[in-house]
Amino acid sequence: MSLVKKIVGQSAVYFLGAVISVIVGFFFKVYLSRVLGADALGIYSLGITTIGVLGIFLSFGYGNGLIRFISKYKATQNYNKLVSYLTNTSIINLCFVLPISFLFYFFPEIIADNTLKTPKLKEYIPLFGLMMFVNSFLILAEQTIRGLQEVKKSTIINTFLRLPFKIGLVVVFFNWGWRLEGYIIAEVLGSVLAFIFLIIIIKRLLPGLTDFKRDNFNNEEKKYSLNLLITNSVLALGRHGDKIVLVYFLSTFELGIYSVTLTIAAFIPLVLTSVNSIFSPIISQLYSQNKLKDLASYFQLSGRYIFLLSFPLMVFIFLFSKPIMSLFGNDFIQGSFLLSLIVIGQLINVSMGSVGLMLQMTGLEKPMRDISIVTSLISFLLYFVLISKWGLVGLGVVYIFNILLQNIACTYVLNKHLNIHLFHSEYIKLIVLFCSLCLPSYFIIEGINFNPNPLFLGGVLLIIYVVFFFLWFLFFSKKDLPQILNTINFNR
Repeated sequence: MSLVKKIVGQSAVYFLGAVISVIVGFFFKVYLSRVLGADALGIYSLGITTIGVLGIFLSFGYGNGLIRFISKYKATQNYNKLVSYLTNTSIINLCFVLPISFLFYFFPEIIADNTLKTPKLKEYIPLFGLMMFVNSFLILAEQTIRGLQEVKKSTIINTFLRLPFKIGLVVVFFNWGWRLEGYIIAEVLGSVLAFIFLIIIIKRLLPGLTDFKRDNFNNEEKKYSLNLLITNSVLALGRHGDKIVLVYFLSTFELGIYSVTLTIAAFIPLVLTSVNSIFSPIISQLYSQNKLKDLASYFQLSGRYIFLLSFPLMVFIFLFSKPIMSLFGNDFIQGSFLLSLIVIGQLINVSMGSVGLMLQMTGLEKPMRDISIVTSLISFLLYFVLISKWGLVGLGVVYIFNILLQNIACTYVLNKHLNIHLFHSEYIKLIVLFCSLCLPSYFIIEGINFNPNPLFLGGVLLIIYVVFFFLWFLFFSKKDLPQILNTINFNR
């Protein structure tokens, strides 16, 4: 149980950091949006997407294997192999990232004009090249920390050091008259600061870092990394394809609007992340003990936690999508319907519970990977068709379709292999009851033009949560409370 407690403790800190980052990031994004505008945010998002896609190939897949192999070699106390793997990966990363960074710096027109067809990105390409160089090594350091099971330290550095440092620099640079270039430079300097502290921690955790004999990658490492490289290359279509296609058919202005909707939507899966971090060791333990009945029970209960805590927030964002988007400036109001579509996608995601985690923790990683690859490819093709026809609305439709297809496939696999179900008819009744009360409000709010007060919106959100939990307590708590108490007893 000590390992479980450590995992839960690390996960709790990680989730706290994620919550703080999302909340602070939201208000920071409001500030950025009002200063920079939608077009500049779109240029930044395109630059980040570009270096994100290239970042997949920089360490040739070996960086993705850091968590697995460092954790493995640490457990077996094979520190020579651990340090050797880390050193080899860093060398490969340097060999790839250095020439690409030079290309970004000396030939920005090749990236901006010829490749991305966005000439106004050209003046920022050298800065993005610098960011890519720094971030590639920062990612390796963070993966190493995770492999050493010290996520808490990394979270503390990123949340309480890197984030406020970056925000402080942005405010200073904006006051100096720097705009987008100031924001990018602040990001780079924040990454440098985080990297320095992470390296100090790694050196303390691995005191013999420089006293070892370097070995070549073995066959297991090569095979695992190559598979990850291929998989992540395809999955990148799902993660970044929407932004690339959006700029191709529309512009960086619409991409800026899309980036704001994703910032707002980032609040919704926080509960899912929290529950996953808490229940993952429990799921692993129950599955290893072949307690499939208990596993199903806890899967269903975690789904209820996720649903109960997330659904009112989704209703709030859906109803007040227009006022919420207006907080970022007038440029972003036209993205309110897109935000509503994204909320619908997240409703599907939340309603399915921790189905992806269940596959990962019960030996069904391969089907999960295959599902992700297929859905990414299908979604990427649909982006070309629907964005070209319907613009941002088409993007939202594909977003919903991607989440729906992936979750249905994962649910089918889980049901087929473990005979575990999530759905409960009583919650469908609760959704229908609650939505019937809120639906008339949507059309009323959409027809009103007003400048919302954040305190007013916060009060409305509180009221929605109170009403929702009143309905839950009135009609459904008798079935849920016994399972909640059983969970508490299990953790004891």
